[in-house]
Amino acid sequence: MNFKKLLDEKKPSESRLLALSLTFSSGFIDTYTYIQRGHTLSAGQTGNIVFFANSLANHNIQGMVNRASTFIAFTAGLVLVGALHKFIKSNYWRIFCLFPIILICAVIGFIPSSVPNYYIVPVIAFGLAMQNASFSKIEGMGYNNAFTTGNLKKSAVAWSAYFFGADKSQHTAAVNYMWLVIAFAVGAIISAFVQKYWVLKTIWLGGILLLLINIFYMISLHKRKNSLI
Repeated sequence: MNFKKLLDEKKPSESRLLALSLTFSSGFIDTYTYIQRGHTLSAGQTGNIVFFANSLANHNIQGMVNRASTFIAFTAGLVLVGALHKFIKSNYWRIFCLFPIILICAVIGFIPSSVPNYYIVPVIAFGLAMQNASFSKIEGMGYNNAFTTGNLKKSAVAWSAYFFGADKSQHTAAVNYMWLVIAFAVGAIISAFVQKYWVLKTIWLGGILLLLINIFYMISLHKRKNSLI
């Protein structure tokens, strides 16, 4: 899969390359918020619920506020995408949904660590939720680009059906979900290493990647539209 094939996709929003790129960027950003912004996950709300419970048990008010506000912001982002999809009658609606997280990444890199994290992480979570809800299929199959547990499960189930159930139709699903898990992991690992040098400014790389993704997605939509004329 290469960028040229992305531009030739009949359904650009379901391209494997696009899905892998978005999932990579989420792993990159989620690791950033955990390491640099108060050990709170911007996308992984399952983890935030566990962290909230721990903060509650230890009477850590700030920890509770950080996790609860992030959870609420992520939910709000998902709801907003549903509203935008309904009211924006255009094939370009997903482009608008990626703008918030790109802008957020650009601004957050300037904000010092002295600013409380409950002002920062929820905003990132809101943007990632919009990204997550806007792009939810890879080659016709549902997936999550903001976290990886579901993708890991689907990959394991598909590989099991392929090897033990002799269901050859599961091969594509198994490969796609496996690559999604790898993309998230690689994004997280690279983010952790880059943060040793760029620290708070590391999030700018995530924003640049998302900007490039949005540009190529926009080009692919435009090319597809012209090919149908």
